[in-house]
Amino acid sequence: MFKLKRRKGVSTFIAALLLILLTVAAGVVVSTYTMGYLGGFGGSPPTGALSLDVSVANSTKITAHIRNVGQTIIQIDKVYIDGAVYSTFTQTPTSTTQGEVAKVVVTGTFTASKTYQVKFVAKDNTQLSFSVTVK
Repeated sequence: MFKLKRRKGVSTFIAALLLILLTVAAGVVVSTYTMGYLGGFGGSPPTGALSLDVSVANSTKITAHIRNVGQTIIQIDKVYIDGAVYSTFTQTPTSTTQGEVAKVVVTGTFTASKTYQVKFVAKDNTQLSFSVTVK
């Protein structure tokens, strides 16, 4: 009648490798899914943020009062005016914690009635950009 042929299945070694690969792939999918909710390991570092309280400019200096509204200590590292780096500036106090106000004075020669784009960059790369018109 019917003659049954004997079929061979997958060897135990290959079956074990396939199960291991399936387990690893499932683990990667689950960890990727859960890291989206948990935000990764160790949380996020504190962020810096600056806001401009007031700025005044005349022909020899630009004065800005900036408030640290972030969670880190801020110290201004570089000042750019119209894209050019200005190295002659002072910050009082030299570093600010959250909620404190610092006075930054940039000295130079500025043209009356001209509007300048000013950008402060802190050591932790926190940035504040604003425009000021010289009186």
